[in-house]
Amino acid sequence: MKQANMKQFQPLLLLACGVFTALTGCGGTSGPKTVDVTGKVSLDGTPVDSGQIYFRAEDGSNTYATKIEKGAYEAKVTPGAKKIEIIGYRDIPGKFVEVNPGEKEPAREMFIPRQFNSDSTLSLNIGEDQSKLEENFELKTKG
Repeated sequence: MKQANMKQFQPLLLLACGVFTALTGCGGTSGPKTVDVTGKVSLDGTPVDSGQIYFRAEDGSNTYATKIEKGAYEAKVTPGAKKIEIIGYRDIPGKFVEVNPGEKEPAREMFIPRQFNSDSTLSLNIGEDQSKLEENFELKTKG
């Protein structure tokens, strides 16, 4: 008898789920406006092969991060003034670390100077009216 009662409510339950989905939306474009920011990152003329780039809102409200791969990056970032921090990693020749017992991997080091990350003076202003922006960061430690 209880199973028969449950079957009576199944169509009502499906209808309620459909109404809820319609009211809450599905896959819409909610959220803050973002700009597609792309570019290249090099240090003293050599592309940064592996790393990360951070776009930190100057007011501290948000941070966007993305990978740097083979000297290039792509990110979706909200408009406004951003502080840029760049981190790069490279293998240390001849050095290895044991991450898991018996598994050796090349040891890596962070090689981008502090003036481009923790003490960065790099900045970028992304306009409200922009949908795409290309910004290259050609970092120089010499001359």
